[in-house]
Amino acid sequence: MRLSKRFSGLIVLIALLSMAISNSVWAVEVEQEQQSRYVTPVLIVNVSFMNVRSGPGTEYGVLLTVPGGTELPVLGVARDLVWYQVSTVVGAGWVNVENTIPRGNFSRVPYVSAPALTIENVIGTTTTTTTTTTTNNGTTMSMGDRDWGIGILASHFTRTAADPNSISLGEIPINFDNIFPLLDAVGNAGFLWLKIDVPNLGVVWVEGQKTYFRPFACPGSSFSVAVFTNTVYPGPGPDGSGSLDGSISFVAGLEAYILDARNGFFKVEFQDGATGWIRQEEFVVRPQLNSPYCDNRVVATTQNGTTTTTSTTQTVVRSAARVIINTGNLNVRSGPGSEYASVAVVAGGTELDVIGFAPDSIWYQVRGNFGVGWVNSEFTIFRGNGRGIPIVTDFGNASLARPSATITNAVTLYAAPNPTLGTVGALSGPLDVFIVARTPSSDWIQVETAIGFGWVQSALVRISGDLSLVPVVGG
Repeated sequence: MRLSKRFSGLIVLIALLSMAISNSVWAVEVEQEQQSRYVTPVLIVNVSFMNVRSGPGTEYGVLLTVPGGTELPVLGVARDLVWYQVSTVVGAGWVNVENTIPRGNFSRVPYVSAPALTIENVIGTTTTTTTTTTTNNGTTMSMGDRDWGIGILASHFTRTAADPNSISLGEIPINFDNIFPLLDAVGNAGFLWLKIDVPNLGVVWVEGQKTYFRPFACPGSSFSVAVFTNTVYPGPGPDGSGSLDGSISFVAGLEAYILDARNGFFKVEFQDGATGWIRQEEFVVRPQLNSPYCDNRVVATTQNGTTTTTSTTQTVVRSAARVIINTGNLNVRSGPGSEYASVAVVAGGTELDVIGFAPDSIWYQVRGNFGVGWVNSEFTIFRGNGRGIPIVTDFGNASLARPSATITNAVTLYAAPNPTLGTVGALSGPLDVFIVARTPSSDWIQVETAIGFGWVQSALVRISGDLSLVPVVGG
């Protein structure tokens, strides 16, 4: 009996201990779950560099640019669940989640309202320090020794208005020799739009997020330009005169004016007027560019509300659409059809600007180093926006091609359009030969080959070109 009671007591003790251990484990799990639940989620930058903006949209100004791999703690999210408010070295900012990798639990991230879209928020840290003056003849020009313009960061379509649905005037390419004057900036349709002056194209609107500010450094300027070779963190410098404290990064490729040099450090000035010191090994000096802005070859004149742009320089503006050749080699022809003469042969993978469409929508008018010609769309891959490209009905001086025949299988070449009158030889395809004559019914054609002239039944070959141009032989 005593053993039984003692055994029962032991069971109770074991049960109590098991419950205590179980409760302890459960408590640890709950605590761990609560801890994990309340860990601040982060967004990891998943592009080479990313803009942090003053509000949830590209119409807001850029606060700073962060390199790929940067971890940004999340503070809030906009109602669209696309733009997230994050913590940065310069305070709270906004980033597009599509350019990041989310890490953590986002279920408790609060919604945050967008700040008012003021001119300060739109331009942000990119406020221009350039001053403008209007001359007596109505020409608006920028003055100053450290003026800034706009460079193109990514090729994109220019627009006639600050609206993605407005007419495209062609694609503006990346060109590190070009700096364009900035005329205006507005936010619309989720974009920051910049109005720039492009030689031989005129005044156009471009997408702000695909541009960056560049120093003009006109000839005669007493300041050079630094191009950063890696990410830099400008600081107060050896004399403490820098307004930046070393906490803000500027990625490789960005530019700034060089103001001073001391003991291997160089003082640079950015577009918003901020200054900081960087080391000599962190940049290279940019060669001076021959910008039309500097020599007045581009002048925007406004009279009675009408702006006229004149220029003596040439800027190549890409078409809004292009094709990639999707075959080994392709004939570019003088007109929209295989009956037209070939003006060039281009290799597979070649990209050509599309500048027009034929009424049949099969043939594209293209531009390349050969000039202007036509290609069959069946052998190409179309890229871009063809909405603003015209349909061409005037083919100019397009010359008709000499008709040809494509031999794909083995055929017999006869001495006359009659199989009983002897043979010249045999040909094996694939092979293209010119057609020099035909019978009245065109069921036989005479071709020019490496083994001489001979006749072949037209049903056995594929004919290209207009047979009516070929002389008829026989009655």
